[in-house]
Formats: sequence, C-alpha cells, structure tokens
Amino acid sequence: MRIKTPSTKVGYLLAVVVGITITVIPLAAISYELGFAWGAVALVAAVVVAARTFRGAGEPDAPRPWWKMTSTRGSGILLSVLFFVQGIAASVGAFASPSPSLAVTGGVVALIVAVFYLNSAIRVPHHAAQPVCAEL
Repeated sequence: MRIKTPSTKVGYLLAVVVGITITVIPLAAISYELGFAWGAVALVAAVVVAARTFRGAGEPDAPRPWWKMTSTRGSGILLSVLFFVQGIAASVGAFASPSPSLAVTGGVVALIVAVFYLNSAIRVPHHAAQPVCAEL
C-alpha cells in the first residue's frame, strides 16, 4: 500500500495525532510512565509507517532505500527541524516532569528521528540539479 495523494497523507497524520492523543491521556492518567512510553513508541511507529508508505509525485511504488524518509529535500529538512525542536523541548522540560529520565529518553528518541530525517534530506537528490531535457 502506498499513500500518494495529499488528502490521504493529511488524513493519516490527523488519525495518528488524534489516535495517539486519545490513547495517551487515559494511559497517563493510569500511569505517567505508561502513557509517556506509549506515546513515544506510537510516534516512532507512525513515523516508520509514513516513511515506508508515503510517496511523492512521480516516485515509484518500489520499496525505498532504508535511509529514504521523504521524497524531497525540503520535507526532510522541515521534519528534521520539527523533531529536533521536539527533542530539545522534551529534554529541557524534563526537569519539570514527574519522571525526568523518561522525558529525557523521549527527547533523545525525537532527536534520533530528527537525525534520520536530516540524513534523508542530505542524501535525496536535489531536483533542481537534474537536467530539464536529456536530449539537449
């Protein structure tokens, strides 16, 4: 299954955000650690599924290389920045958390995801550098 249309991608992201939110809150009410751990695991799983199933315009349905998280450099950079900010915020805010070590662990997980997106952005070929017409 490949997700190609922008509306389907947005639908997936909304389902992930809503799904994680409505499961993390009750789990965190039972146990902060359980809710936080579930949120981190669910987020990483959602990122892996998106990286493996989302496809850009003109991108083939064949499996991507292991390192390729996005189809364009810009989206890889944007997502890398998003997860970097999330990781820093979680790490800095850990001191106010009921479980600082768990919050720092979550921050480190977000930073690792940011590194994967940055690696993908660096390795994805820049479309502007490709020739417009091969016959010339």
